Amino acid sequence: MLDVLIFAVLPYFAIALAIFVTPYRYFSNRLDWSTFSTQFLERRSLYWGSIPWHYGVVLILAGHIIGFLFPSTIQSLLSDLSALIALESIALGLGLMTLFGSIILLVRRFSGVVRAVTSYADWVLLLLILLQAATGVYMGLFVRWGMEWYLHTAVPWLYSLLTLNPQIGFVSGLPLVFKLHVAGAFLILAVLPFTKLVHFLFLPLDYLKDPPILYRWVRREKQLGK
Repeated sequence: MLDVLIFAVLPYFAIALAIFVTPYRYFSNRLDWSTFSTQFLERRSLYWGSIPWHYGVVLILAGHIIGFLFPSTIQSLLSDLSALIALESIALGLGLMTLFGSIILLVRRFSGVVRAVTSYADWVLLLLILLQAATGVYMGLFVRWGMEWYLHTAVPWLYSLLTLNPQIGFVSGLPLVFKLHVAGAFLILAVLPFTKLVHFLFLPLDYLKDPPILYRWVRREKQLGK
């Protein structure tokens, strides 16, 4: 029953929310679409959390997508043991970066000024991202050669989702931590449309043509004699 919920029900539920809720928010309330500029409220921990988090998430997500789109090519590459060890090591390093950044960004949200602009959905999303990074690092450390079995289990199951005929037999025998990782991924997708991070789903290409915004601090000088 748990396998059916995680691998057959949750994916379609999350995708439906992403497809229908995201455009509704985009066209109904653009002012609540983008994240607030919390850098004005606190910037030190934002830097140490945001940089490793963004690099880690983007590259790990790209690796998952490449493996899904070109499984035969990646399989040929991983047939070399040295390449497999090198790529697994890089992936583990990126996972640790993501985990470190997630912890910093979550702790940062507890500060008074930043906490005031954090919604309940933002809290849930941050916790899900932290758990997702933690399960990914755990698999990298204790469930080795994930890149290899990902191609033979998760990829065929994902393709079966696209044909609306989920074959959970590919993934039902995998460890519990993998099932939690998959559930976390689709829960993030389900919660994402309700958070400020939803703008991540739309490529901000318009920003490339917009002129830069210059911020100036205004300080009144004391008049002489006063």
